Amino acid sequence: MKMKKLSIIKNFTLPGLGVFFMASSMQLHANETYELTFSTYLPPAYEYVWKPIQAFIDHVETASEGAVKINVFHSGQLFDAYEELPALSRGDIDITNMTGTYPSGTVEALTLFTMPFIFDDVNHMQRALQQGLLDLGMRQELEERHDTYVLGVAPWDPYEFYTKGFSIDSVEDFSGKTWATTGATDARALQLLGGAPTTMASSDLYLSFERGVIDGTPRPLLTGMGRSLYEVTDHITLTNFAIDTSILAINADTWDALSDNIQVIFEEAAAIRDQRQFDMVNEFISSAVGEYESLGMIVTTLDPETISQLAERTQTAIDEWVEAVPNGEKYIELIEATR
Repeated sequence: MKMKKLSIIKNFTLPGLGVFFMASSMQLHANETYELTFSTYLPPAYEYVWKPIQAFIDHVETASEGAVKINVFHSGQLFDAYEELPALSRGDIDITNMTGTYPSGTVEALTLFTMPFIFDDVNHMQRALQQGLLDLGMRQELEERHDTYVLGVAPWDPYEFYTKGFSIDSVEDFSGKTWATTGATDARALQLLGGAPTTMASSDLYLSFERGVIDGTPRPLLTGMGRSLYEVTDHITLTNFAIDTSILAINADTWDALSDNIQVIFEEAAAIRDQRQFDMVNEFISSAVGEYESLGMIVTTLDPETISQLAERTQTAIDEWVEAVPNGEKYIELIEATR
């Protein structure tokens, strides 16, 4: 069986390649093979993201009976977090797992997932996604403008606040501090709280804390583990500030070049991956706090009254987003309906 790179297959019509299926069977034709490139900036240390990705890949390769081979490049070996969507759009890679904040500068609607206090928890986000949250415009924009087909969406654990040398006990504690942010919306929220935001990839957080360049950052608990932030910060304040997404996506031309039966396998694998990540995120949240405390971090939960004050102070960020994004009000309506 001769393996062909899909980047070569893309340049021809499928009938010209002799790639066909028997209508009465899922049996793959002998010369229907695909070799794809999967790129992610994430390292394997990000277990609740990485293990579902690996399960997705294993499922596709096994269910396709070897007709699909996926070559995986992790830890930014090919592209960093901000480069993944452009690389996918160009066809430089076939599949990626984007963290929603990084392409949000290009697809503004994705900043929804770093808007302050918009979701109650991970389960609330799952309900909204199941009711078609992405179908209000995000999915269509990615496909029509960026040649990107969304296979699945799963959550990160909520953004919490890591700080060095101080704790967060009130709204005033944000003021005058430098905060590393990931996207425009969390940056705007920190600005409204009196902080000085600076956009920064997670890979740069450790040295920035160590050198005193930043005072704090809102990031998932997993990021702190994966980037060893417990070595350079001393406080975590739990607030459910935001919940970002893990978007499994494939180049649209690559997707169209796959046979119907292979597409079914991909969709099945993606659905399994999404649910597995939701389950692992909930398990991780329940155990991570204790692990951080065992590592010497001071972990506190901000009281509901103060969180309400934070939400009020940052409401302007949500209002501005609704005005700027097509169907902005419909996104918010669906989130409220699934609360």
